[in-house]
Amino acid sequence: MCADSSREKGARGEEVARKYLVAEGIKILDVNFHARRGEIDIVARDGDTIVFVEVKAATHTSFGDPLTWIPSWKQERIIKASMVYLKAKGLTDSPLRFDVIAVEPDRKVFHVRDAFRPGDSFSL
Repeated sequence: MCADSSREKGARGEEVARKYLVAEGIKILDVNFHARRGEIDIVARDGDTIVFVEVKAATHTSFGDPLTWIPSWKQERIIKASMVYLKAKGLTDSPLRFDVIAVEPDRKVFHVRDAFRPGDSFSL
């Protein structure tokens, strides 16, 4: 039996994350949004707030420090892709948030709301 590929594991993690978000009353707007500058796993709406979600699927039951899940270079790519998304969809006036969802092998979900924020150079 072959071990699951990273892509398969990631797809399963994203599916679990989407179901979790919907159960939390958060509306999914888009999945796997690609921009030249990066990709966003899930784009959602939580009330008036547009939420950009990075999903991490674990291979182990312990994730360690959540602050190390998304390195700063990856945060920058997600933020740049979010700018493209907001402009393309006419949502530049919407409040926004960047979340991280970790999915453990047993499908347990760990959701970090407002996991990181754009720096001072962020502008739409």
